[in-house]
This record gives sequence, structure tokens and C-alpha cells, in this order.
Amino acid sequence: MIKLIKASVVTLGLGFSSIYASSQQTQKAEHSEHNTTHNHANCHVHLKNEVSKQMVEKVAIQELKRLILAKKISPSWQKLPISKIGKTHYGDTNDWVVGFDNIRIKNVKRQTLYIFVSVTGEIRGANYTGN
Repeated sequence: MIKLIKASVVTLGLGFSSIYASSQQTQKAEHSEHNTTHNHANCHVHLKNEVSKQMVEKVAIQELKRLILAKKISPSWQKLPISKIGKTHYGDTNDWVVGFDNIRIKNVKRQTLYIFVSVTGEIRGANYTGN
């Protein structure tokens, strides 16, 4: 009789552990599916949040003014028109590059200031090389 009870306990224990393991795998699969769907949905959200070329121009001009106020660049950059604008692909990002030309700058290598704006409208940086 004791052998029968021990065998029953072992059988129940094994049955419970396989049910538990099966439920854990089902939960992992559901979680993984949720993440895939969620990430895919975020991809579409990012595409929907892409700003217009006019908004990129506005953001770049605001950044130019901010750089002047922060004394990072000369006030001679104030009120200059955009000389170049276009999209660029670097690594896994697509950005807008907005250029301003300032012939009042003596150093020819620093006459064009490039401001980088993400496709969603955030400032990525600025430099004189365009890279």
C-alpha cells in the first residue's frame, strides 16, 4: 500500500511539473507575440510622426537662433536663408540636413553650417562638415 501511495505522489508531482512547464512556455510565447506586435505597431507610429519639410526648416532656424543665443556661433548667422536642405541616411537613421551659408565668415571651411534634424523633428546636432 505504501508503494502505491509513493507511486501516486510521484505521478502527481511529475504531472504537475509538466503542466507548469507547459503553461510557462505558453506565457512566454504570448509575451513574445505581444512584443513583436508592439514593435511593429511602434514602427508605424514613428512613420506617422514624421514631420514635413517646412517643419524641419522651422526647427533648423530655431536651432540656429539657439546657437547664436548660446554664443556657440557668431550673430552674423542671424536671418540667413537656408541654402541647402535634403535627407540623408547614416547608419540606421534617416535625418534631414539643413545648410546655412555665411560669406561673412573668413574661414572658408566654416562658411557653411549644417544642422541635422531627425525625420520626427528632433535636433541631432550641427557642424561645418555636413557629415
